[in-house]
Amino acid sequence: MTNYCHRLLLTMLFIASATNCFAQEANTIFFDNNGIETGVTTPGATSFSFRGSNWSGGIVATEGSPPLYASGAWSYEVPTGPALVTFDNPVTDISFFYVHGNGFAAGTATAMAGNGAVLGTVNSNIITSFGDQANFESFSTTEPIASIEFSAGVIDNFSFSLFTAPPSPFNFQLAEGAWLNPDTDGEGILFDFGPTLNLLFGAWFTFTLDPVVPIDPPATDIGFDGQRWITALMTLEGNLASGPLRARQGGAFDMPPTESGSSADVGEITIEFLDCDLARVDYIIDSAGGISGSFNIQPLEQVVNPNGFSCSLDGTPANN
Repeated sequence: MTNYCHRLLLTMLFIASATNCFAQEANTIFFDNNGIETGVTTPGATSFSFRGSNWSGGIVATEGSPPLYASGAWSYEVPTGPALVTFDNPVTDISFFYVHGNGFAAGTATAMAGNGAVLGTVNSNIITSFGDQANFESFSTTEPIASIEFSAGVIDNFSFSLFTAPPSPFNFQLAEGAWLNPDTDGEGILFDFGPTLNLLFGAWFTFTLDPVVPIDPPATDIGFDGQRWITALMTLEGNLASGPLRARQGGAFDMPPTESGSSADVGEITIEFLDCDLARVDYIIDSAGGISGSFNIQPLEQVVNPNGFSCSLDGTPANN
């Protein structure tokens, strides 16, 4: 964000509520050598890798018997066993079509953790009809799965999600106060934490030295000539704080508010607290043709007194 200087403003405001969630990426293997599987699940393949899953011991084949499939006419057969699927990274929410019959022996699928501990088992089902939902089995374990061994049977429509653990909770009490970017002349944000609402308020005062438009443009014209009051009330998840950026227009130094004063949403901000002495700021401002960027910030005390500042994630900042 060149040609901009940032200063600090203290304001108090607490509203809204926080939400918590974490994402998982779903994948499904159809063993049909089509689409994104082209060149991977080829007919006759005994070993292959697809989206972090590694298969061996079985064979991609077709028998022309619809009850053996959940989609198309191909599956992963385990005629003699065992077959093994391992994962580059732990997975969760696994489901798959699992049957036996038509010359294939009944089998058992065993899910294992990274240390080899058994997390669960399911048995194959006698064939009934094409894609019968009753012939799907699943693993939904509290601990992520590192591998699955199939003793026998036929597998189709194998789905899994890459496990993404929620970030470690950050003690946002440690965020309170002024944080600055040491690479710029005073760029930073002032934080105030509301523990009863689990919200983090940030105040960012910005202006440009380059005259571009009239002195008092609309509040949404971030980045143009004139001072800008930008604030954010952020919800918290793990070590992330995020929320809309709001800009304020009107008002004068040490004067009552005027009727022309207004505020508006102008973008979004996300702050990742990497430690008690380091955070990364990412922002997007929709107005002024679009402004986006990122920068690192550190506690003001650390910047001005690097040899006398210390902090701990399980405590509070302290001077040494």
